[in-house]
Amino acid sequence: MHLDSYNCVLCNESVEEIAEHLFLQCSFAKDCWSIINLDTPPHMTFPQIVDHIKTKLQFQFFMLAVILVCWTIWTARNDLIFKGIPPDVGTSRGFFLKEILLLVHRVKSRNSISFEQWTQTLV
Repeated sequence: MHLDSYNCVLCNESVEEIAEHLFLQCSFAKDCWSIINLDTPPHMTFPQIVDHIKTKLQFQFFMLAVILVCWTIWTARNDLIFKGIPPDVGTSRGFFLKEILLLVHRVKSRNSISFEQWTQTLV
């Protein structure tokens, strides 16, 4: 498939949209990481960032947070490309929280209290 441009559509930096840029380096992605009070240090690979997040967040659901922030960024990207909806961090925060609250129903009962406590820190 040939596109007119392979640059990231979420920022105006004229940078090719590769996974590391889209999910870690893009200014919109950095704003999305701030939803869970995290920064993405420059010049780190995705596995290094995951380790950084694990260390910084120190809760058992850290990988869930990583996946959902990435899903939030991906959804905002696709909404812009396919629906023409401009990316907005406030809307993305709402999307992230909605997705987190949907997961409450899937958490094992032994983890439900700690999961709910964690979600309260995000609201």
